Amino acid sequence: MWKVLVTISVLLMIMTDMVIVPVQSEEENGVENGYVDGLIGKRKTVLVKNDIDSGVTVNLHCRSKDDDLGLHVLRLGEQQVWSFRDNIFRTTLFWCTMDAKNKEYQFEIYRAKTDRTCTSQCFRSLREDGAYFWNQPLQLWEKRISWSIQ
Repeated sequence: MWKVLVTISVLLMIMTDMVIVPVQSEEENGVENGYVDGLIGKRKTVLVKNDIDSGVTVNLHCRSKDDDLGLHVLRLGEQQVWSFRDNIFRTTLFWCTMDAKNKEYQFEIYRAKTDRTCTSQCFRSLREDGAYFWNQPLQLWEKRISWSIQ
C-alpha cells in the first residue's frame, strides 16, 4: 500500500510540474503575446483591451500563481493578449492589477471553474465604469466588475 501511495504522489508531482510551462512572449503586430501551456482542453486566448473612451492610459499587470505576464502599458484601443490551456485540476486563475488615473484596481480576469462563457477567445473590455466580459454563447458583453474612472 505504501508503494502505491508513493507512486501516486510522485506521479502527481510530475503532472503538476508539467501543467504550467513558463510564459514565453513574442511580438506580433505591435502586441506582445504570452503563451502558457497546461495539459488539458482547448487552448484559450485572453484579450484585454483598453476601451476607456476618455483616452486614459492603463498600466495592466496580469499574472497567475505560476506565471507573471509583466506590466503592459495600454493606450486607447491597445490590448494585452496571452494563450494557455487550463490545468488538469481546472484551477487555472489569472488576475490583474490595473492603474488608471492614479487609482489602482485588482480583479480576476479568468477563472477556469467559473468562467464558462469563454470557450476559446476570452475578450475583456476595460471601460470607464468597469470590466466587461464577452459571453461567447450568448454573443453579448456582460459587466462583471464595477469601478469609476473619470
